[in-house]
Amino acid sequence: MNPALGALQQLSSLSQVMLADARGSDWELLLQHDAQRRTLIEALPADLAVRLPAAAADEARTLIESCQRCDTGIRALVARRQAELRVVLRQPAGVMNRPAHPER
Repeated sequence: MNPALGALQQLSSLSQVMLADARGSDWELLLQHDAQRRTLIEALPADLAVRLPAAAADEARTLIESCQRCDTGIRALVARRQAELRVVLRQPAGVMNRPAHPER
């Protein structure tokens, strides 16, 4: 197997793991996997398209598109979490400790 194609397969697998992390709200693990993925990306050759034989180009495109779909899902989940945190941070001090429906 072409090493560049193997790296893209690893990248796609790691992207899927990251999406699962985000779906499970495991933000610490997501950050760890993101660091691993960045390392993989930095190791990809700059001339990746040139290094791939024509027969592998379609598979490479499919793997890259898979990564992009995962990234879209991850970004949406992270944005939702950030919105949740913004709401919490806007609450006055002590609101989190009060009952939702005070007894009358």
